[in-house]
Amino acid sequence: MTKYKFAKEIEDFLNVLKDAGGFAIEDMEPIEARNLDLIEQECPEVKGVVEIGADGPFGPIPMYDYTPIGAPENKALPAIIFYHGGGWVIGSRDGHDSLCRYLSNATGCRVFSVGYRLAPEFKFPVPIDESFTALKFISDNSEELNIDKSKIVVAGDSAGGNIAAVMSLMAREEKDLNVSYQLLIYPATDASKERASYEENGKGFLLEKEGMRWFYKHYLTNDKDRKDWRVSPILAPDLSNLPPSYVITVAADPLRDEGRDYVEALREAGNEVEHIEYDDVIHAFFSWPLAMNCAKKAADAAGKSVKKAVG
Repeated sequence: MTKYKFAKEIEDFLNVLKDAGGFAIEDMEPIEARNLDLIEQECPEVKGVVEIGADGPFGPIPMYDYTPIGAPENKALPAIIFYHGGGWVIGSRDGHDSLCRYLSNATGCRVFSVGYRLAPEFKFPVPIDESFTALKFISDNSEELNIDKSKIVVAGDSAGGNIAAVMSLMAREEKDLNVSYQLLIYPATDASKERASYEENGKGFLLEKEGMRWFYKHYLTNDKDRKDWRVSPILAPDLSNLPPSYVITVAADPLRDEGRDYVEALREAGNEVEHIEYDDVIHAFFSWPLAMNCAKKAADAAGKSVKKAVG
């Protein structure tokens, strides 16, 4: 196992995790894994939170709509459409509530956190289809939702980063749908193969190699799905004409190499990309800005980039 010099907060977290016997999600059933709560953190105040929903093929797609503190009345704001991580199997809007509140205040954007249905009950492509339905709903109802539809950001962490990347590709083909920026936080971009970082960082850093295999086992129906660009956006036949990107990778992460490769693929296709790699944290750290200073700094930096792009 590769040695890393972690931030003290991360080192302390990993020691607690180790003392508890580790995090072998592959030994759990999805319903059991969904009840895990790894970090407790404060819930920052925002100007307002309401629940809305878009009609989908399996019923309403719930979303939280966050308005930042200090938002002027009756002014259309830029919007961040946020897709939570959790390997398409776990994770939730509630689990990312603190992060979405924080991002809303940090960026001055209205944030919409999408509650897409999870695998294995709803396998690929249901989470993708529902995520895109939510994105179109927000854009199509921009006046009622008080957002500027020319300033829509897609964002997400891990599996949510995968979804956000796919949303940019799908939106490119829609005449009346404009995604102007994408924030991809340690995204999963290629299920078709395991790169060297799967072995290098395969155990001991929260997200593990066997955990990723567990997620894909529940998310996908068969191995053929792995080569579908909606699962592996790096395999999309055309990566040109995509919005500017802010991509975060983590050195101690099985997904590190495919994140790096996606950055290069985007750049080779002529896209503008800002790539930040952190070498003192672990996968999932970005979700904890109210609990860890290293996460707060990363969220502030990402928020600044969003604000510069659409503020």
